Amino acid sequence: MDGYERIKELYLNLPNKDNALIKITTFLMKTKGMNELYLNEEKNLQDMMRFIREKARVQAVNNVAVIDDNEVYKMALYYFSKSNEEIGFNKLENDTTVANSEQLKLEI
Repeated sequence: MDGYERIKELYLNLPNKDNALIKITTFLMKTKGMNELYLNEEKNLQDMMRFIREKARVQAVNNVAVIDDNEVYKMALYYFSKSNEEIGFNKLENDTTVANSEQLKLEI
């Protein structure tokens, strides 16, 4: 299986697919040169969405964040291009949580 097939399989196996996930997954499937990064077993679409939500939460003012689609796509690519340790993800009790938001500095 190549990385693009893995992303497609991860997507198809998710029970809940909202419009944001559909748009981001479509973008990921169209992005060239990511095959090897998508093969990383520690990465998945659920954690990617948690990462993006946390980044949006950090940027929010009065609990509102307006983030351009391209910025969201950059966050998704960043998530797949770095290890979980590098982006501050910790595996705890079979659940992934995002570490302290100050550790989540997006360097794109």
